[in-house]
Amino acid sequence: MIIGICAKETGLNSPVADRFGRAEYYVLFDTETKEARTIENTAKNSASGAGGRAVRLLDENGVSVTLAPELGPKAMDAIKAFEISAYSYGESKTVKEALENYEAGKLEEFKTNSTESHHGLRRV
Repeated sequence: MIIGICAKETGLNSPVADRFGRAEYYVLFDTETKEARTIENTAKNSASGAGGRAVRLLDENGVSVTLAPELGPKAMDAIKAFEISAYSYGESKTVKEALENYEAGKLEEFKTNSTESHHGLRRV
């Protein structure tokens, strides 16, 4: 199984990202081989629909579970369509910590989107 985690940097020691569709990277962790690789999020600069495009990118890379800070409505629709499980990494600070919390069963699964649409830009 491959788990995709939103990350600010590359590698397992990266801080987790604070957004899903506009995360800089996704760290992909293979639970069978225990190997991690990082991919750049090519959807991050989309004018709109970054969450849905990000889910497609994860699916293309074989991800079946994603760990994220939040999910907007388009991302949640895509998560359901691609049949990817999604969990909130909550208070996890690093990718490695998020993985450990997932493996320990400490993370909550997203059942619905956790945010409203950002319409391409985050309001400050």
